[in-house]
Amino acid sequence: MIYDYAKQKNKKNYIRWSMIILTIISVVMVLGLFFSVFTEYIQIKEIGDKYTDVFWINFNIKLIAQLVSFFTVFLIFFISTMIIRANMLSRDAATDILKRIAPILLFSFIISFIASSLIRETVYNRFLLFANAVPFNKSDPIFYQNIGYYIFQRPFLISLIESLLGIWLFQTFYTIILYSILYISNGYRTISDIIYEKGIMIHNLVNIVIFFLIKASTYKFKSEDILYSTIGEVLGAGYTDIHVWFNYYKIAPFLLIAIVILTIIFLFRGKLKYSFITIAVFPLSWIITLFIAGLVQTIIVQPNEQTVEQPYLKYNIEYTRAAYNFENIIERDLPIKNNLTMQDISNNAVTVNNIRITDFPATLTILNQLQGIRNYYRFVDTDITTYNINGSPTAVFVGARELFKENLDESAKTYVNRKFRFTHGFGVVMNPINRITEQGHPVFTIKDIPPNSIDGAPQVLQPRIYFGELTNDYVIVNANNQRELDYSEGQEDVEFIYDGKAGIKLNLLNRLIFALKYGDFRMLVSGYITSESKILLNRNILNRLERVAPFLDYDSDPYIVIDDHGRLKWIVDIYTTSSYYPYSQPIGGGINYIRNSAKAVIDAYDGTVDFYITDQSDPLITAYNKIYPTLFNKKPLPEDIARHIRYPEQMFKIQAQIFSKYHITNPLAFYNKNDLWAISQEKYRGENKVVDPYYNLMKLPGIGTDEEELVLMIPYTLVKKENMVAWLAVRSKGENYGQMVLYKFPKGVNVYGTMQIENRIDSNPDISREMTLWNQGGSTVIRGNLLVIPIENSILYVEPIYITADNESSLPEVKRIIVAYKDQIVMETTLERALMALFGENQIIVPDTGESIQDIIESALKTFQDMKIYSQKNDWENFGKTLKQLDDIMEVLQERKAEIEK
Repeated sequence: MIYDYAKQKNKKNYIRWSMIILTIISVVMVLGLFFSVFTEYIQIKEIGDKYTDVFWINFNIKLIAQLVSFFTVFLIFFISTMIIRANMLSRDAATDILKRIAPILLFSFIISFIASSLIRETVYNRFLLFANAVPFNKSDPIFYQNIGYYIFQRPFLISLIESLLGIWLFQTFYTIILYSILYISNGYRTISDIIYEKGIMIHNLVNIVIFFLIKASTYKFKSEDILYSTIGEVLGAGYTDIHVWFNYYKIAPFLLIAIVILTIIFLFRGKLKYSFITIAVFPLSWIITLFIAGLVQTIIVQPNEQTVEQPYLKYNIEYTRAAYNFENIIERDLPIKNNLTMQDISNNAVTVNNIRITDFPATLTILNQLQGIRNYYRFVDTDITTYNINGSPTAVFVGARELFKENLDESAKTYVNRKFRFTHGFGVVMNPINRITEQGHPVFTIKDIPPNSIDGAPQVLQPRIYFGELTNDYVIVNANNQRELDYSEGQEDVEFIYDGKAGIKLNLLNRLIFALKYGDFRMLVSGYITSESKILLNRNILNRLERVAPFLDYDSDPYIVIDDHGRLKWIVDIYTTSSYYPYSQPIGGGINYIRNSAKAVIDAYDGTVDFYITDQSDPLITAYNKIYPTLFNKKPLPEDIARHIRYPEQMFKIQAQIFSKYHITNPLAFYNKNDLWAISQEKYRGENKVVDPYYNLMKLPGIGTDEEELVLMIPYTLVKKENMVAWLAVRSKGENYGQMVLYKFPKGVNVYGTMQIENRIDSNPDISREMTLWNQGGSTVIRGNLLVIPIENSILYVEPIYITADNESSLPEVKRIIVAYKDQIVMETTLERALMALFGENQIIVPDTGESIQDIIESALKTFQDMKIYSQKNDWENFGKTLKQLDDIMEVLQERKAEIEK
């Protein structure tokens, strides 16, 4: 008796402690959710009050999704558990826990909370797009449904059905397992003991029937999945998909329902054998269909594939080109004449003067070595954009000098330094992509700390960078008795107090919140923090954007520009993507639709964020604009920002890769693959690699424009061939932004590809000899990017040659420029000299009598240097011409001298 009493007491204690633990878990989960929501809200509010509307729209939809899914899951599990309880109580087999309603409620609550949290994150964004769907101007060719159905509505419906299916499957197994545990714990040992208990059998059968009814509803979506099929040569529904699988998915749900009904009947009659046979019919039907599909593919399709699959190949081409925005591409034939003269070079002076002769890695290395100034600054990137320098459009590199605290001396990595003292980067460096010093280093038009602008470069009036690519931590500004380091002048530190609008004031509540969030309890006790101090957080610009709009895709390469007010602004390209565009070829990550439909601008000083729509024709961005009316700025990009934007390289790489195959629009040619292209290759830094897209400031021929503009371009060769067949360009300026232009070379004419030029450089004895010499004595020769430069109806190839010492602190120096044209290759100290060596016979230099004496002397010196070049090459014809030019210049100089003496 004493034993029974102790046993009963232990059971009560077990139940009591179980209740306490479950209650604590529930309270912690709810408090954690509240804390997460509140901290998210105040962070978004700090970025901009208008973005709190985005937060509340998302919050409300998430809340509704969680409540609906919570109560749905709760009811399912609570009712199921109560049925189990009733069945067990009737057999005196229920445990003490099941006898109590409270544990059942609490258990159902926890399961429902976890499940509904997962469903919320899966469903909320899809529901918003579902409810704000925008039609495309195209329908699929099989089901004749608007593309908008596949992009907006179908994903939500699928996620809804799959969530319900997953919940019900879990609940079904939960029920079976719980019955089994209860029966085993009460002395039942055989499966028949459980199966033939009528109430239990009905309960389990109802669960199974409902599961298969839900499953049957998914076959509508499975039939639509053929639009993304990969059977045979067709990407999308092909002959076998249409004639076999499409029909199977029509009858599969009815077959499944019939099998479920028959199985239940056999089970109630105790005919287990027939039940299993009936169940086996469904997987058998799938196997038979798979076999039939294989026969059709082998016997009907493959022997006549070119003819049979032709209409479906046409769909694949058409829809892929639409998904990647190739429908409005301009195509031009570019006959190659290779008849350039120096006059043509002069007529295209802006293009020639903006040929990039400095590479990204080398420029970045030099920026960090020469313009890092202090060990705690770093240039993480440098990007090309355009500015008017001295009234002339110029392509320039612009790099941000950001704070990199990891490089601080270990003794300087104190809490005060990391959070209060070292808070921001300082300024930018600008250098034209086509200018180098005598030492082979970039010519800086903005440099040093504070920023010094020369040669007509824009003035930087607010150089401080609190928000950037390397600002991955939080800092505290407006501290008590602790100023920020602005920059150093010699041994003296110039200090600064932040006066921007970014940041959250650290009152007592906020100090507690962020101390908990970051695990930084020194924030609670630091005497440097007052109620006027502010915490700057979300300082990484990509994280800042994702905090506001996590549903958009952001380019991984932001670039910095200087606006007309001298402020530094980051520009980030925004993409809308989908994996659900029918018949479209997917690329990395399964994406098969992409648009560069918006841009974000972030102020580097105060973190102000503005979103702008740049492609109003994109239904996805239109849908997001409907969902979040305050997210996108109603005004267009400011002019002082718009003039510096460029088409994103990341987007163009994707398009160029897809276009290498989908430039073919004839289904038969597409099937035969006899005109597949490949992106050209080059020898870069000792390795063969695919040519990256590159920016050129140039005139695009044949499209009705005479102005130079910034274009992003890439050359193509035939697959497994090296000769160049075409080049693709995309424009960046104004209303032509995103306009793609394809230039195709005549098929009967050989145009050297980049790798062919590289091989010709290798085989040039003079160049090889010099490179061999340079590679000795602790130096290394680095061959830069080989650029293809179309001018008029000719092609120039330009490649810089760097020399660097074999140590970490060495500076790569541009020592030579190689220029190839037709069958000629020259290597000179400057691009100008290389062009002179190629086209000098046509150059006419007649000094203007209005020139200064200094100008005439410089012209004479230049002509004399050219004479030396021709003398070294034994080119006596051009030597004689330049000698005559020098004589003419000297005559002018004598005349000017006589005028001065008078």
